[in-house]
Amino acid sequence: MRMHKVMAAALTGLALVGLAGTASADTGLTWPPQDVTPVHKTKAELEKQAAEFSERQEKTFPRTFRGAADVTPGNWGGESEGVFDGMQYMGNVVSFRYRGEDTQVYTQVNAPGEFVDSPEELCKRDKCVGEFTDHRGGVTVLTEFEPFNIAAAYNFRPNGEVVWAQAWRADVYPQLAAVASDRAYTFTR
Repeated sequence: MRMHKVMAAALTGLALVGLAGTASADTGLTWPPQDVTPVHKTKAELEKQAAEFSERQEKTFPRTFRGAADVTPGNWGGESEGVFDGMQYMGNVVSFRYRGEDTQVYTQVNAPGEFVDSPEELCKRDKCVGEFTDHRGGVTVLTEFEPFNIAAAYNFRPNGEVVWAQAWRADVYPQLAAVASDRAYTFTR
């Protein structure tokens, strides 16, 4: 049921994008938020969390990307595979079949305070195509990088976390928004 609410919020936001055209990310969100509490986890804590994230991807991607098959989460890490004490972000690539095509989604979870660009700064750097608030006080910003057909969704959260998901195909914005705004992907648990 929770995933249905996330998808409904993402689809509502995308409907608004269609009405508004190119986005500017004037979200009214103060970034970074006041009183961001840094999170420092041990390698063992991060490994446990990475395993939970992968389980979540295996469970939700076939529903989020309706009909996705052969969902295979890659290892979580930073610039390379693996986690280490005090790491402030981690990402992975999930590979699967979707609508007859091999598809990959990169997901990155940033600890509070790690992602410093505001939604407005992000839109100065990347072409923003939409933004909307989620049902938990966050803001999701959608971007595209046309030369390489990259679509991304960034979820800015009130606690200072940013979770983003990107794919190398432009027809999956609602799904990327659902992944990015899924609160199961968090450093603060």
